[in-house]
Amino acid sequence: MQLSLFTALALLVLTATGFLAGRTRALAIGAREEGRLHSLPNYHGYFVALWTGLPAFALLALYAVTGTMVVNTLALGELSRASEPLQQRYEAILATDEDHRAATASVERLEAEIRMLRAEADAIIASEGPHSEALAPLRARQEERLFDQDDARFVITSREAAIAGIVLEAADADVADARARAGFEYRRLPPEQRELFVADARALAFADTLASRDTPELRAAAEAFVPRQQALAWGVSLAALALAAGGLAFGRSRVTRQFRARNRVEWMVSAALMLASAIAILTTLGIVLSLLFESLRFFASIDWRVQDFLFGTQWSPQTAIRPGQIGQSGSFGAVPLFAGTGLIMLIAMLVAAPVGLFAAIYLSEYADSRFRAWAKPVLEILAGVPTVVYGFFALLTVGPLLRDFALFLGYEDAVTQSALAAGLVMGVMIIPFVSSLSDDVINAVPQSLRDGAYAMGATKSETIRHVVFPAALPGIVGALLLAISRAIGETMIVVMAAGQAANLTANPLESVTTITVQIVMLLTGDQEFNSPKTLSAFALGLVLFVLTLILNIIALRVVQRYREKYD
Repeated sequence: MQLSLFTALALLVLTATGFLAGRTRALAIGAREEGRLHSLPNYHGYFVALWTGLPAFALLALYAVTGTMVVNTLALGELSRASEPLQQRYEAILATDEDHRAATASVERLEAEIRMLRAEADAIIASEGPHSEALAPLRARQEERLFDQDDARFVITSREAAIAGIVLEAADADVADARARAGFEYRRLPPEQRELFVADARALAFADTLASRDTPELRAAAEAFVPRQQALAWGVSLAALALAAGGLAFGRSRVTRQFRARNRVEWMVSAALMLASAIAILTTLGIVLSLLFESLRFFASIDWRVQDFLFGTQWSPQTAIRPGQIGQSGSFGAVPLFAGTGLIMLIAMLVAAPVGLFAAIYLSEYADSRFRAWAKPVLEILAGVPTVVYGFFALLTVGPLLRDFALFLGYEDAVTQSALAAGLVMGVMIIPFVSSLSDDVINAVPQSLRDGAYAMGATKSETIRHVVFPAALPGIVGALLLAISRAIGETMIVVMAAGQAANLTANPLESVTTITVQIVMLLTGDQEFNSPKTLSAFALGLVLFVLTLILNIIALRVVQRYREKYD
C-alpha cells in the first residue's frame, strides 16, 4: 500500500511537471518563432500532462482491480503443483478403500430410489392433487431414504478426512512439503471455504487484517503470496513511472507552433465524458441483465410457471430443505405483494401529493419572504428524519391510534400493523420530496408569464391554475414520480408499521407486505443462492424494475403532451 501511494504521488508530481514543461516549451516557441501558436500555451501544457499521467494512472487502476486476483492465481498455482504428489497418493488410497466405495454406491442407489419416489408423488399430485392421502407414506419412505443418504455421505466424508490425515502424516515437515500440505488442504476444501483460506493466508502474509486461524499450512501459503505480491507491486510501480516519463517526453516533443493542442485536449475531454456516460449505461445494463438472468433461473426452477408468479394469489416461498423433498415446492404467487405495494403507495401519495403541492404553491406564490425563509427549511427537516424513526412513530403512535379509532367505530378486526398506518406515515415522510421540488419548479416559471396573465385581467388563483401550474407541470410530474419511487422502495416503515404477512386485501386496516420487504427477507440470513426461494427475490426485483419503467414512460408522455403548449 505504501509503495502504491508513493507511486501515485510521484505520478502526480510528474503530471504537474508535464504541464509546466508543455506550457514552457509553447511559450518559448511562441517567443522564438514568428507567427502565433495555434493553441494557447495552457492547452499544450494540458496535452503533455494528459500524456504523462493518463496511461500511468490507467495502469495503476488496472493493478488495483486485478492485482489481487493475479497474485492469488500465481500463488495457488504453485501450491497446487507442489501438492500433486500428495493428491495422487490420496486418490490412490481412496480408490482402494472398501468403505468409501460401498458408501458411494449406497448414495447412488438411494438417489435413484428418491427419484422414483418423487416421480410417483408427482403422478399422484397430478391426478389427485397436492393434499392426497397417498402422499403421506411416500413422504415417510422418502424421509427414511434421505436419512440413510445422509448417513452414507457422512461415511464418505469421514473416510476422506481419515485418508487425508494419513497422507498428511506421511509428509515431511520441510518447506516444500509444507506448501504441498497447504495446496492439498486447499484442493480438498469446498468452494465456499476456499475464499476463507485465501483470506486467512493473505492476512498472515500482509497483516492487513486479522486471520480467523493460524496453522502451518496457512503460514506456508502466506509465504507463497509475499514474493509474488512484492514482485508484481514493484513491477507495476516501475512500469507506471516509465510510462509517465515516456509520455512526458512524447508529449513535449509534439509541441510545435502549428500543433493543434486544443483540439487534442478537447477530444480527450469528450472521450472522458463519453466514457463516463458509457459507465452509467453499462452499469444500468449490468443491473438489468443480472436481474434477468437470475429471474430466468427462478422461472426454470419452478417449471416456467410465469403465470402463477404474476397472477397467483398465494405467496409462501418455502421450498424443500432437502433436494427432491416431496410436497415442498413452495407457492410463488406475487399478487399479494403487488397489491400491498400498490395499496401503501396509493395511501402515501394521497397524503404527500396534495399536501406537498399545496405547500409548494403557498410558499412560492402566497407566502412573504420572511415566512418562506423559515417555513421551507422546517418542512425539509422531515426529509432528514431516519426512516426507522418514522417506523417507530407508526408502530407506537399512529398504528394504535388507528386501531382504537376503528374499534370505536365498530370494526372489531382492527390491528396495530396496517397498510393505513404505514401509508400515512410514509406520506408524511415524502412530503418534502414533493413540496421542495415543486417549489423550485414553480419558482423557475418566468415572471413574464404571470405578468401577461395579470395584464389580461386574471386573478392570482386563475394565474396559478391556468398559467403557472401548466408551465411547471413537467417538473411537478417529475417530483411526483420521485415520490412514488421513494414510496415503492421504502422498507423499514413497512416492516414496522404494516407487518410481513402476504395478505391479498383492499382493506387498509389489515396487515400487508410489499415487494421490497420480501426481497429483504429472502436475501438476508444464511441463504443458499440456488434455491427457488432466494431466486424469487430477483424475479420480484425485475417486476419492480418493469413497473418503474412503465411509470417513467407514462410520465414522459404526460410531460410531452403539456409541454407542447409552451414550445
